[in-house]
Amino acid sequence: MFNKNVIAISIAAVFAAPSGHLFAQEAAQEAQQAEKSEVQDIERVIVTGVTRNMQKMKATFSINTISEEEMKVLAPHGAADLLGNIPGFFPEGGTAGESHNNVLVRGLPQAGGYRYVPNLIDGLPVYEEPEAPFMNNDVFIKPDLMTTTVEAVKGGPGGVLYSNALGAAVNYITRTGTQDFEGAYKIEVGDWGHVRNDFFVAGPINDNLTYALGGFYRVADGIRDPGYTGNSGGQFRGNLLYISDDGTTEVKLQAHVINDKTNFYQNIPYSITADRAPGTPENPFEVDPSSVNNLGVDFSDGTVLSHQTSFYELYNADGSQLKLDISDGIEPKFNIYTFEISKDFANQWRLDTALRATSGSNGFHALFNDPPTERSRLEAEQFSRIQSFDGVIGDSYANATGVKAFYSDTVTGTDLSTAERADSILAHNIPVYGMVDATSYVGDFRLSRFFDFEEHSHELTFGLYTSHYTYEVQSVFASAYSNISESSRLVDLYAVDENDQQVGPSISQGGVDQPALFGLGADATMRTNAFYFLDHISMLDDRLQIDIGGRYQELEVDRVTTNSFDPGNSSNDFTPSDVVVGSTNDTLADNFVNVPDGTPQFASESYDAFGWTIGANYRLTDTVTTYLSYADTFRLPGFEDYIFGGPATNPSTGDIARGDLVENIKQYEGGIRFSEKNYEFNFSGFYIDFAAKETLAATLDDLSDTGANGVSCSAVPAPDDCAKIRDSYRTSLKTHGIEFEGKYRPEWLDGLSLQGSIVWQDPKQGQDSAIRSAIIETDTDGDGINDTRRYDVSSGADRRPRRQSQWLINVRPSYTFSELPVTVYGQVMHYSERFSDDGNTNVTIYPGYTQLNAGMLYSFTEDMEFQLHVNNLNNADSFTEGSSVTEGLRFSNGDYTGVARPLLGRTIKASLMINF
Repeated sequence: MFNKNVIAISIAAVFAAPSGHLFAQEAAQEAQQAEKSEVQDIERVIVTGVTRNMQKMKATFSINTISEEEMKVLAPHGAADLLGNIPGFFPEGGTAGESHNNVLVRGLPQAGGYRYVPNLIDGLPVYEEPEAPFMNNDVFIKPDLMTTTVEAVKGGPGGVLYSNALGAAVNYITRTGTQDFEGAYKIEVGDWGHVRNDFFVAGPINDNLTYALGGFYRVADGIRDPGYTGNSGGQFRGNLLYISDDGTTEVKLQAHVINDKTNFYQNIPYSITADRAPGTPENPFEVDPSSVNNLGVDFSDGTVLSHQTSFYELYNADGSQLKLDISDGIEPKFNIYTFEISKDFANQWRLDTALRATSGSNGFHALFNDPPTERSRLEAEQFSRIQSFDGVIGDSYANATGVKAFYSDTVTGTDLSTAERADSILAHNIPVYGMVDATSYVGDFRLSRFFDFEEHSHELTFGLYTSHYTYEVQSVFASAYSNISESSRLVDLYAVDENDQQVGPSISQGGVDQPALFGLGADATMRTNAFYFLDHISMLDDRLQIDIGGRYQELEVDRVTTNSFDPGNSSNDFTPSDVVVGSTNDTLADNFVNVPDGTPQFASESYDAFGWTIGANYRLTDTVTTYLSYADTFRLPGFEDYIFGGPATNPSTGDIARGDLVENIKQYEGGIRFSEKNYEFNFSGFYIDFAAKETLAATLDDLSDTGANGVSCSAVPAPDDCAKIRDSYRTSLKTHGIEFEGKYRPEWLDGLSLQGSIVWQDPKQGQDSAIRSAIIETDTDGDGINDTRRYDVSSGADRRPRRQSQWLINVRPSYTFSELPVTVYGQVMHYSERFSDDGNTNVTIYPGYTQLNAGMLYSFTEDMEFQLHVNNLNNADSFTEGSSVTEGLRFSNGDYTGVARPLLGRTIKASLMINF
């Protein structure tokens, strides 16, 4: 029968690396011999990508696993950091912090998040949509001692059994109780003010009923320390498992509560010495880390966040104040309840039912960064701006001789002669407030039957999947300034006279020059239903395994949106009624406020698709199998497609130009697996043919139009009332690659273990048409003044998708001493160079990097173990994402400017774990 307890225990035992649970030489030798015996004798069992437990060697598809013991040695900072140990996954180093990272898989092009990699807990999504804006999939995924195994399916039946699993599906398997009582407590400390407590207890209630309880609570300043406690909170979860006397009925109830807060790290401003022109497709600009200047914030552990730059007063749509506290970080608060029942009936019938209800909210409080600016340029731009005003505001600036930037904390009145001028280079910050309220109700019903037909046996499963989920979001993006330092200070701009006395309204207030650049508002209800089947066939005396399956799924959407960039919206003037307009008590910051207050846009939309798969596995010998799979699957649209994408190519006319939003993928894969007493190897090759959804380009002025007074929209300056254009296009991707994953324990050196993976991929994009992506102003007559505007036409065709490496290498050696209760281990992770972007005409390459991790385990007794772990031992220096080097982003000395998200620097943590 299908027994989750047996599965979890078997997987953990099979893949457990030497852990140092030793306290004498004799015990060490016995443990090593026992380990070798386990590798040879225990069947490796998987539960993901299959309808019933199966040996990993028999899988007809690509399957990777991370055991509980391996998770301990990897010591990840969060879910994305852990996923970087699955071949073909690139989680961008977990550089955003513990949560809200980007996870890419097998070269598939995406803006970020988990678009093609849904994360499941025990086979079900916690929330149906894996890439919800302001609520990435990993806010629900927090591995702890209740997590026994992580399994990842790429291709094959993954897209048939699970929603949105176009690239892969990752399944986190939860501990359940057995008839033997067990438990553990772990305390962990790190050199970034990190203290974490983990625990679990599990055991019997009676002969049929068991329980498991566990979770964690953690506080930390943050690896990039903002000067306050950035991480605090955790999760608690528990389950009850009932198994009938005859073993035919299994019922599980599970509750899971998340109340957490984590720092969200964003890009850091930089400059680069200008020793050559920006890159082109034929001659990319390759960033050399040694030529990159940090401008005041250390790349390894610095941040522009501080007490001052964490608090902003923004606006709601009705003009009321909205207080943004960035110290709240990523703040999920969810209650998750799961019910599962499995029943075996006569004649080999089986029914599996799984239901999950999720409700709660996720707060998104972040500080993004645009490329930095020079104070002198910003002051000149703002002075030119105020000179263009007329009426009361224009008159109030009549005596101004310039604009100056001062530190906000030194301004005490209208006499600015004693205030401190801001630094010569400033950070342009984008404070972001997002709040999501969400619910998700999921049901998965499977009816299976075993039967024999002539010379082969079948396990035929029919499934019905349904999900009803809601998404309500409010968000505001603002603009603010500060200096660039690790104790950054807010900067405000004032018009001044020749004596540095304030003239007219302040240009910014509380560091904010625009308390709302734009916002996103939506309230949506979605329903998705799917029917699927999978037939697992065993032939030739169980030597040949075949999987054939298909999935039909439909999605219905009812939504209303109020986005401040929709056609017809305009800026709001929220000047308080008790403020005299144009006085020094006034501020321009509340005069031009773009909040999501547009006319509500209602829509009901529906989508559907069908996908299928076929795969085979043939056992060549008792220790060698080979497999081949094909999958033609899909992903239905997500929130960013049907809520925030907007349907109109031409905002002026509202012409509908958006086309197919369903994404399709064809995946071919073949491989061979070896499993002997001392080694396990898997070699595979894959080919992917992917068609993305239709995408809308930027909204731009129509340069062929004329505006006020007959002035051409191609002139500089352009009229304000130019008609708009918006191109649409569709990208595709073809990629092939090779994956190797293996473990080796040589007989010639007891205690040594080598494992890891090597991935090579060559993804290349296609694009059905070039698009007008931006407008460039040019100087046509050589007088130093731009006089003509033209389109920047670009295409991502024949390029590798942004932020995707060709080589991903992960090697993890360990050694357990025979005479000491000590295991030492290391890790070498290498990612080759990556393109910062894949669509514009300026092509920039961020360098490859090699990161080293290391640690040791020391066992005081069989039940007490100490661990020391060092992450990024060598302080590897590179960026996982960032802006492109362009001609338009330069300082006055010619240096290029931009922003990028660096790797997290070296960290050290230690833990003590007690098993009981």
